[in-house]
Amino acid sequence: MHARVSQLATPDRAQRILDTLKTALLCLDGEHRITYVNATAEALFDNSVGSLIGRPFTSLLSQVEPSTIADKLGSDSIALTEHEAVITLATGKSFVTDYSIEPCGASAGDGEVLLEIRVSERQAQFAREELNQMQQQATQQLARGLAHEINNPLGGIRGAAQLLQRELDRPDWCEYTEIIISEVDRLKTLISNMLGPINRPQRRLINIYEVLEHIYKIIHAAEPERIDFQRDYDPSIPSLMADRDLLIQAFLNITRNAVQAIEDRGKIIFKTRIGRNVSIGQVTYPLTVQVDITDDGRGVAPNLSETIFLPMITDKAEGSGLGLPIAQEIISRHGGTINLRRQAKGTTFSIILPLEQS
Repeated sequence: MHARVSQLATPDRAQRILDTLKTALLCLDGEHRITYVNATAEALFDNSVGSLIGRPFTSLLSQVEPSTIADKLGSDSIALTEHEAVITLATGKSFVTDYSIEPCGASAGDGEVLLEIRVSERQAQFAREELNQMQQQATQQLARGLAHEINNPLGGIRGAAQLLQRELDRPDWCEYTEIIISEVDRLKTLISNMLGPINRPQRRLINIYEVLEHIYKIIHAAEPERIDFQRDYDPSIPSLMADRDLLIQAFLNITRNAVQAIEDRGKIIFKTRIGRNVSIGQVTYPLTVQVDITDDGRGVAPNLSETIFLPMITDKAEGSGLGLPIAQEIISRHGGTINLRRQAKGTTFSIILPLEQS
């Protein structure tokens, strides 16, 4: 029995146990500098243990939107728990948490505390996903109407081009009618693929980096000087089953939205990470890929945050209001979701795709 207790108490084993917890654990000294973090805390604050140890905990928090946790740490209260508290990080990321502050020092007056943080955003997530579903339904209804209205004149254009082609006696002129016919066919195929309710994504194994690099080349060719691209890729992400062309369209729509948000010169960051035990709707996936597309542009207006994925909603003079709804529809058809994060400067769109079918 004594041997069993000793085995459980070994530092390495204790560390492994703490790292498996879904609660983020941080130890703070009397000056609220971080002295210990577990793996969940590293993931929550998106920093390694090496970069977190020794930092003031408040340096991780937003100075624009103060969190109550900073005030609680600075109060006279020693032990306390708060539920459904919003914590906003310096990066602009916000989440709803339950957190506890407990003394953990050798003496009562040394000020050392154990901070436990558990993200509790399921209710808010369900509300967002219900809104997303309503937005997708509105997008599909608009899509059906657009498909009907566009297909009819396209059919007339194609027929007229074929009749004209029969009357032309110069082969070089026929090249122009062939262009008209081929472009009409391409548009009809695009409408069918993008807006058609019965078509499923043509899935095959693809590399997410190849898709993102394709987007980079397109945007960089159009904006070689104005946009500074940065890529932060996790090389461990495996291939996933997806429709390459549809994903390119979705990521291109989101990236073009980021480009339009940058008024002069600016920066766009592509970031990929692996997610574990991520819930999308009512399903929890053991493995997901998250792609963050971040810009430092003017950001999304606060009054549009909840409606940005609705058709025809845009704050850009040159925008159609269809790019983001189409991107959301494509990602949804792949079993994924898109989340929007407003920041002190700029916006991050997080695209999450399940990897369980790879």
